[in-house]
Amino acid sequence: MVSKPSYSDLEEKIIELEKDLKVQARKMVRLERDRVRLKTILESATHAIVVVNDRGLIVEWPSQAELLCGWGRDDIIGKPIFSIMPARYREKHQGLLEKVLKGGHGLNFGKRIETTILYKDELEVPVELAVSLTRVGDRKEFNLFMHDITERKSYEAQLHRVSITDELTDLFNRRGFMGMAARQLKIAYRNKENIFLLFADFDNMKWINDNLGHQIGDLALMETAAILKNTFREADLIGRVGGDEFIVLVADNKTTKTENKVMDRLGKNIAKANKRPGRNYKVMLSTGTVFCDHRRSYSIDDLMIKADKLMYRSKKEKQTAGLYSHI
Repeated sequence: MVSKPSYSDLEEKIIELEKDLKVQARKMVRLERDRVRLKTILESATHAIVVVNDRGLIVEWPSQAELLCGWGRDDIIGKPIFSIMPARYREKHQGLLEKVLKGGHGLNFGKRIETTILYKDELEVPVELAVSLTRVGDRKEFNLFMHDITERKSYEAQLHRVSITDELTDLFNRRGFMGMAARQLKIAYRNKENIFLLFADFDNMKWINDNLGHQIGDLALMETAAILKNTFREADLIGRVGGDEFIVLVADNKTTKTENKVMDRLGKNIAKANKRPGRNYKVMLSTGTVFCDHRRSYSIDDLMIKADKLMYRSKKEKQTAGLYSHI
């Protein structure tokens, strides 16, 4: 026969159960505190901290993520994290997720990188992103730390624009022109386009500065920049590379015809500007032009040196012929 437990045995078990319940209750309290603490951290962090499970599905979506991506929590929880990525990145990141889950690590894993995410499938938002991997029980989770860098990128873009732009004329400065022109040359050779480069010098700038003042000289440079912008296409590169020196790079497949047409249009635009009433100076440019067949490779420095020599030859011919007329 199986003996029945005594009252004292039952009492001891009840006491043990009460102790266990108290321990469990304390654990539940601690877990709740941890949950609240984690929730507070997630909601108050300056970064949007998004948690993704090992299937790539979003399981935590704080309010910062809502502000950053435009999706409400109810709309995004359970959706693939790839849905907030631009389409061109999705396949690559899907492969990286599988690789990391198998123990591999990509070059950027655990590092801060700059990328973009989607705001409600409408536009891309630049973010600084870091990803970490944690183990929860027998499963793994990804933590994505995303920080909006729109303002910083805008400021960087402004700084970059200032660094490559001539403040007076709003054309490229020498640094900006040289960088963009070198890139344009590579594209032109790859696309089998021809190159036309114009180097221009304002002939009578010294006379204007000496007799009319530097303020009028600045206006003359700004007027010349406007004439060049009106003469050439938006796709052409125009720069002010010296005090009174301007340069233009044109790339297309009909450059010989373009050169003749453009130079004719430039002459007409200068003549039109000089006919305006009330002028006390003339816009006078000496120019040198170089045509470069795409079958021959030149650097931008080579082209500038050639055009510069031709421009000075033109200037000397004017001086010899006595063609300078300041007003």
